[in-house]
Amino acid sequence: MQEPLNIEQNSVVSEAALRGHGLDEGDREVEVRAVVLHHPDHEPRHFRVNREAVLLEVLDEAARKLDVKLLPNPHTPLDRLRGVYEHHRVGEPLDLGTSVGDFLRHGEKTRNFAIELVLAIEVNTRWRIAPEKEMSPKGILALAGLPYDQYSLYYPADSVDPLPPDTPVKLDRGQRFEAQRDGKYGAEANGAYHDR
Repeated sequence: MQEPLNIEQNSVVSEAALRGHGLDEGDREVEVRAVVLHHPDHEPRHFRVNREAVLLEVLDEAARKLDVKLLPNPHTPLDRLRGVYEHHRVGEPLDLGTSVGDFLRHGEKTRNFAIELVLAIEVNTRWRIAPEKEMSPKGILALAGLPYDQYSLYYPADSVDPLPPDTPVKLDRGQRFEAQRDGKYGAEANGAYHDR
Protein backbone atom coordinates (compact mmCIF):
# COMPACT_ATOMS: atom_id res chain seq x y z
CA MET A 1 0.00 0.00 0.00
CA GLN A 2 1.36 3.40 -0.98
CA GLU A 3 1.70 5.93 1.82
CA PRO A 4 0.24 9.41 1.34
CA LEU A 5 2.73 12.07 0.31
CA ASN A 6 3.80 14.51 3.00
CA ILE A 7 4.08 18.26 2.40
CA GLU A 8 7.74 18.05 1.33
CA GLN A 9 6.97 15.26 -1.12
CA ASN A 10 3.98 17.26 -2.45
CA SER A 11 6.28 20.23 -3.03
CA VAL A 12 8.72 18.03 -4.99
CA VAL A 13 5.85 16.59 -7.04
CA SER A 14 4.48 20.12 -7.73
CA GLU A 15 7.89 21.37 -8.84
CA ALA A 16 8.34 18.32 -11.08
CA ALA A 17 4.89 18.90 -12.60
CA LEU A 18 5.74 22.54 -13.32
CA ARG A 19 9.12 21.58 -14.82
CA GLY A 20 7.19 19.18 -17.06
CA HIS A 21 5.51 22.28 -18.46
CA GLY A 22 8.85 24.04 -18.90
CA LEU A 23 8.31 26.23 -15.82
CA ASP A 24 10.18 26.87 -12.61
CA GLU A 25 8.45 27.34 -9.26
CA GLY A 26 9.49 31.04 -9.36
CA ASP A 27 7.87 31.75 -12.75
CA ARG A 28 4.86 34.00 -12.12
CA GLU A 29 3.51 33.97 -15.67
CA VAL A 30 2.76 31.19 -18.12
CA GLU A 31 2.48 31.41 -21.89
CA VAL A 32 -0.65 29.68 -23.17
CA ARG A 33 -2.14 29.08 -26.60
CA ALA A 34 -5.86 29.31 -27.36
CA VAL A 35 -8.06 28.41 -30.33
CA VAL A 36 -11.79 28.41 -31.02
CA LEU A 37 -13.02 24.83 -31.19
CA HIS A 38 -14.51 23.80 -34.58
CA HIS A 39 -13.66 27.16 -36.18
CA PRO A 40 -10.58 26.66 -38.37
CA ASP A 41 -10.86 30.25 -39.67
CA HIS A 42 -9.73 31.54 -36.24
CA GLU A 43 -5.95 31.61 -35.95
CA PRO A 44 -4.53 30.40 -32.61
CA ARG A 45 -3.38 33.13 -30.22
CA HIS A 46 -0.54 33.02 -27.71
CA PHE A 47 -0.60 35.15 -24.56
CA ARG A 48 0.76 35.20 -21.03
CA VAL A 49 -1.29 34.75 -17.87
CA ASN A 50 -0.43 34.89 -14.20
CA ARG A 51 -0.18 31.45 -12.61
CA GLU A 52 -2.53 32.64 -9.86
CA ALA A 53 -5.23 33.57 -12.39
CA VAL A 54 -8.25 31.27 -12.56
CA LEU A 55 -9.24 29.54 -15.77
CA LEU A 56 -12.24 31.89 -16.10
CA GLU A 57 -9.70 34.69 -16.64
CA VAL A 58 -7.91 32.54 -19.23
CA LEU A 59 -11.24 31.99 -21.03
CA ASP A 60 -12.02 35.72 -20.95
CA GLU A 61 -8.56 36.74 -22.21
CA ALA A 62 -8.61 34.04 -24.90
CA ALA A 63 -12.02 35.28 -26.08
CA ARG A 64 -10.68 38.85 -26.33
CA LYS A 65 -7.56 37.72 -28.22
CA LEU A 66 -9.65 35.56 -30.58
CA ASP A 67 -12.28 38.30 -31.02
CA VAL A 68 -15.24 36.18 -29.87
CA LYS A 69 -18.00 37.21 -27.48
CA LEU A 70 -18.72 34.96 -24.52
CA LEU A 71 -22.41 34.39 -23.84
CA PRO A 72 -24.23 35.59 -21.92
CA ASN A 73 -21.26 37.58 -20.56
CA PRO A 74 -17.59 37.14 -19.57
CA HIS A 75 -18.40 36.87 -15.84
CA THR A 76 -20.82 33.91 -16.05
CA PRO A 77 -20.26 32.34 -19.47
CA LEU A 78 -22.09 29.29 -20.73
CA ASP A 79 -19.21 28.86 -23.19
CA ARG A 80 -16.58 26.38 -22.09
CA LEU A 81 -12.81 26.16 -21.84
CA ARG A 82 -11.22 22.82 -22.68
CA GLY A 83 -7.64 21.59 -22.59
CA VAL A 84 -6.07 20.47 -25.87
CA TYR A 85 -3.69 17.58 -25.31
CA GLU A 86 -1.29 15.40 -27.22
CA HIS A 87 -2.43 14.42 -30.75
CA HIS A 88 -4.95 17.33 -30.71
CA ARG A 89 -7.22 15.49 -28.27
CA VAL A 90 -9.72 17.90 -26.71
CA GLY A 91 -10.55 17.23 -23.06
CA GLU A 92 -13.68 17.70 -21.00
CA PRO A 93 -14.81 21.22 -19.98
CA LEU A 94 -12.52 22.62 -17.28
CA ASP A 95 -13.52 23.96 -13.88
CA LEU A 96 -13.20 27.72 -14.42
CA GLY A 97 -12.55 28.30 -10.72
CA THR A 98 -9.24 26.37 -10.84
CA SER A 99 -6.06 28.45 -10.88
CA VAL A 100 -3.67 28.10 -13.80
CA GLY A 101 -0.94 26.92 -11.42
CA ASP A 102 -3.14 24.21 -9.91
CA PHE A 103 -4.28 23.11 -13.36
CA LEU A 104 -0.65 22.75 -14.49
CA ARG A 105 0.37 20.93 -11.31
CA HIS A 106 -2.46 18.43 -11.25
CA GLY A 107 -3.87 18.12 -14.73
CA GLU A 108 -2.58 16.53 -17.87
CA LYS A 109 0.37 18.32 -19.43
CA THR A 110 -0.86 21.13 -21.65
CA ARG A 111 -0.80 24.89 -21.99
CA ASN A 112 -3.10 24.68 -25.02
CA PHE A 113 -6.75 25.58 -24.63
CA ALA A 114 -9.84 25.66 -26.82
CA ILE A 115 -12.95 27.78 -26.39
CA GLU A 116 -16.14 25.86 -27.10
CA LEU A 117 -18.78 28.33 -28.26
CA VAL A 118 -22.09 26.74 -27.27
CA LEU A 119 -25.48 27.27 -28.92
CA ALA A 120 -26.68 29.70 -26.24
CA ILE A 121 -30.13 31.23 -26.67
CA GLU A 122 -32.11 33.65 -24.51
CA VAL A 123 -35.78 33.35 -23.58
CA ASN A 124 -36.82 36.57 -21.83
CA THR A 125 -33.84 36.89 -19.44
CA ARG A 126 -33.04 33.16 -19.18
CA TRP A 127 -29.98 31.92 -21.05
CA ARG A 128 -29.86 28.25 -21.95
CA ILE A 129 -27.74 25.93 -24.08
CA ALA A 130 -29.86 24.50 -26.88
CA PRO A 131 -29.24 20.77 -27.35
CA GLU A 132 -30.08 20.92 -31.08
CA LYS A 133 -29.80 23.40 -33.95
CA GLU A 134 -33.55 23.24 -34.52
CA MET A 135 -36.18 23.09 -31.79
CA SER A 136 -39.93 23.58 -31.63
CA PRO A 137 -41.21 26.56 -29.63
CA LYS A 138 -42.67 24.07 -27.14
CA GLY A 139 -39.18 22.56 -26.72
CA ILE A 140 -37.62 26.00 -26.32
CA LEU A 141 -40.16 26.91 -23.63
CA ALA A 142 -39.47 23.62 -21.83
CA LEU A 143 -35.73 24.33 -22.00
CA ALA A 144 -36.39 27.67 -20.30
CA GLY A 145 -38.58 25.97 -17.67
CA LEU A 146 -41.83 27.52 -18.92
CA PRO A 147 -45.00 25.45 -19.50
CA TYR A 148 -46.20 25.63 -23.10
CA ASP A 149 -49.86 25.61 -22.05
CA GLN A 150 -49.35 28.90 -20.18
CA TYR A 151 -46.80 30.62 -22.47
CA SER A 152 -46.36 31.29 -26.17
CA LEU A 153 -43.05 32.05 -27.87
CA TYR A 154 -42.38 35.08 -30.07
CA TYR A 155 -39.49 36.67 -31.89
CA PRO A 156 -38.92 39.85 -29.88
CA ALA A 157 -40.34 43.00 -31.49
CA ASP A 158 -40.65 41.27 -34.89
CA SER A 159 -44.06 39.76 -34.62
CA VAL A 160 -47.35 39.95 -32.82
CA ASP A 161 -48.14 36.36 -33.77
CA PRO A 162 -46.72 33.51 -31.72
CA LEU A 163 -44.43 31.03 -33.39
CA PRO A 164 -46.27 27.83 -34.38
CA PRO A 165 -45.86 25.60 -31.31
CA ASP A 166 -44.73 22.40 -33.04
CA THR A 167 -42.86 23.81 -36.05
CA PRO A 168 -39.07 23.61 -35.54
CA VAL A 169 -37.21 26.91 -35.48
CA LYS A 170 -33.60 27.14 -36.72
CA LEU A 171 -31.51 28.43 -33.82
CA ASP A 172 -28.50 30.71 -33.96
CA ARG A 173 -26.02 31.43 -31.22
CA GLY A 174 -27.19 34.43 -29.19
CA GLN A 175 -30.73 34.33 -30.60
CA ARG A 176 -33.38 35.95 -28.43
CA PHE A 177 -37.00 34.94 -27.92
CA GLU A 178 -39.83 36.41 -25.91
CA ALA A 179 -42.18 34.17 -23.94
CA GLN A 180 -45.53 35.70 -23.04
CA ARG A 181 -47.92 34.26 -20.52
CA ASP A 182 -50.94 34.23 -22.79
CA GLY A 183 -51.75 30.53 -22.93
CA LYS A 184 -52.30 30.55 -26.70
CA TYR A 185 -50.55 27.21 -27.15
CA GLY A 186 -52.77 25.69 -24.47
CA ALA A 187 -55.81 27.30 -26.07
CA GLU A 188 -54.75 25.93 -29.46
CA ALA A 189 -54.57 22.42 -28.02
CA ASN A 190 -58.18 22.83 -26.91
CA GLY A 191 -59.26 24.19 -30.31
CA ALA A 192 -59.80 27.71 -28.96
CA TYR A 193 -56.88 29.52 -30.62
CA HIS A 194 -57.58 33.18 -31.34
CA ASP A 195 -55.49 35.71 -33.24
CA ARG A 196 -54.40 38.83 -31.42
